[in-house]
Amino acid sequence: MFQKEYWERKSLEDRRPPDHPVVRQYVVPKIEQIRRVISLEKKTRLLDVGCGNGFFSYYFDQICDTVGVDFSQKMLVKNPLRQKLLMDAGQLSFQDFAFDVVFCHALLHHVDNLDQVLQEMRRVSRKYVVILEPNRNNPLMFLFSAIVPEERKALAFSMGYLREKLERNKLKVVASFSHGMTVPNKTPRVLLPMVRFLDFKQPLGMTNVLIAEK
Repeated sequence: MFQKEYWERKSLEDRRPPDHPVVRQYVVPKIEQIRRVISLEKKTRLLDVGCGNGFFSYYFDQICDTVGVDFSQKMLVKNPLRQKLLMDAGQLSFQDFAFDVVFCHALLHHVDNLDQVLQEMRRVSRKYVVILEPNRNNPLMFLFSAIVPEERKALAFSMGYLREKLERNKLKVVASFSHGMTVPNKTPRVLLPMVRFLDFKQPLGMTNVLIAEK
């Protein structure tokens, strides 16, 4: 599977850790926006599907009871999360309604069975499903998706496309927005003071954020 090879490649050894200042700047403002819609507390059970090396799960775990799953062992080894499991997003080994919130970041454009993954996320959620995906309307994101074969599916990922996918899988979108200009693995640290001022809701933001209810 070429996507699995992509996430096991040697260059991932240089991937920034979740506590890197640029990663923090990318992640924390988005979590703050999500918390304006969803109440996250210590008792909240959250599943991070495709958690990777922990960009989001690292910070969610400081707020609520977080479990991470990924199909790349190499990524999981780098993830500092205590509760993490090797698992296929299309076949989640959890009972129905096991989590209050089911979350994924930059996962759906890497899977062949998008509807099946969304159905599984819905099944194990009690109420909320949150997805973050690249905004193809951002010129830099569009160019990156066009150049890298493993990212190419993101070229279809407009806000309208994502809303339709969620609604087709019986998920009601209650909030949606594009956000930020920070790129967690590529933005030079020296530019952080400048891009920090661009991390807000905007039509050409790098990331589409959609919050849905069952």
